[in-house]
Amino acid sequence: ALKTARDKFAGEISFQSEDKDVSLAKALLYVAAEDETFMVFNREMDACSFLNEGINVCSSSNAREWDSVEQMPLDGKTISEWLSELDAIAKEVEAELVSRDIGCHLVEVLQAVNLVLFELRGFKRSPVLVDSKHSYLHLVLSSGCGSGKAPFYYFHAFSNMTLLITAILLSIIYIEVCRRLGLTIVGSRVGEDFLIWPQTTYPEELFKVTSGHSLFAVVNGRCVEDPRSMASDLTGSSLLGLEIASNRDIVGIALANLIRFHWKCASRANLGLMLTSPLRHAHNADEKPNKIDKPNVPLLRPQDL
Repeated sequence: ALKTARDKFAGEISFQSEDKDVSLAKALLYVAAEDETFMVFNREMDACSFLNEGINVCSSSNAREWDSVEQMPLDGKTISEWLSELDAIAKEVEAELVSRDIGCHLVEVLQAVNLVLFELRGFKRSPVLVDSKHSYLHLVLSSGCGSGKAPFYYFHAFSNMTLLITAILLSIIYIEVCRRLGLTIVGSRVGEDFLIWPQTTYPEELFKVTSGHSLFAVVNGRCVEDPRSMASDLTGSSLLGLEIASNRDIVGIALANLIRFHWKCASRANLGLMLTSPLRHAHNADEKPNKIDKPNVPLLRPQDL
């Protein structure tokens, strides 16, 4: 199952296919399937070890095997059912638009997406990440996470790693829902932020202020108007100069943040051990950790693994 999930992930992001055909949701659900399989396997190994040592533990003998990764439940639903959950959110947005008896103008669609996601569905950012349930797409879809009530303030990826994980996954949900509505949302890193906006021929329209907010601010929130953020200096012209993140780039950002989260959990017993801390000289496996006596010798660091 581990190998199959990895192969499915590799197939989804394969460079043999066009980037536009890469499904962000499917790719990250395969990541979750691989990690869940790894955890289940190790729980079974732990239980066997305890039983061999004569320690009473709950047996997992009722664990079942699946013919394919697609049949394996992730928090009670299969991968296809989690994809259907995104379809259902998009249907709720469509129903909201119909109930208002309004057309499909860009601003109205985005307002309806925000209403469904952040008010009706209750998605919100968690101020403190204490477990991995905010780090995997299906668990964010299942539980939501958050701080604050303002529906427009959830896609500012603060430099704090905890919030960045949540922000990128919420951004992915936003992108996937809009894709199902026929609306293309693109994104880019700007300083410590990951910003998203609807793809448009005339980006200056995103910065026109109506009802106290520009459309760019409606999607990205406070960071657009915060003078401490690089996003506050963006204009229609400078937006054109940003490097748009490909779907593969966005998957990479989500994976990088997942690595940082797991490294943070694993390094708690070693106070001060950061992702950038040297472990040993890269060319000599026998070198003692953190022994740095040659400034020009490359060092192995967790972020390079």
